[in-house]
Amino acid sequence: FLLELPGSSWMIDSPRWNAVLAAAIGRLGGVSTIFLTHRDDVADAARYAQHFGAQRIIHVRDRSAMPDAEIVIEGDDAVPYGSCTIVPTPGHTRGHCVLHYGEYLFTGDHLAWDAQRAALTAHPNVCWYDWPTQLRSVARLRDLSFSWILPGHGERVHLDPSAMRTMLGDIAA
Repeated sequence: FLLELPGSSWMIDSPRWNAVLAAAIGRLGGVSTIFLTHRDDVADAARYAQHFGAQRIIHVRDRSAMPDAEIVIEGDDAVPYGSCTIVPTPGHTRGHCVLHYGEYLFTGDHLAWDAQRAALTAHPNVCWYDWPTQLRSVARLRDLSFSWILPGHGERVHLDPSAMRTMLGDIAA
């Protein structure tokens, strides 16, 4: 995803290098920050960072996937960063994090929308670290208010924040 903010833009997770995509992002003003939700979605973040002069953010527990990241998140407490909040959500990987911005939650591989069930879901079959930890991380997200889920895989979804909280509780239970 590309999150355009006043004065800067963020790339959330990284695709493989694509010169046409980089040029299009450049026409929009480039990116200042590349937020990496977790270790297996870093792709060519280093190349995009070099191209745009951007800083990369990753959690210390997934840092081995991007050892030269400029900003490293530690611990499990939410971290305000500019107008965004980085929320560590270990489970899918040890260092997985989500990004909260206003009504938007960029979930990486932590949560997704299940269109068949018309419900938020998390996937134990693709949990690379620890399923009970991931469920505790899901439960922590009920404290946030958001109406959009923008996952790393699958469809985005817009719901009332109270419906989001209810579904998060259902997953955590």
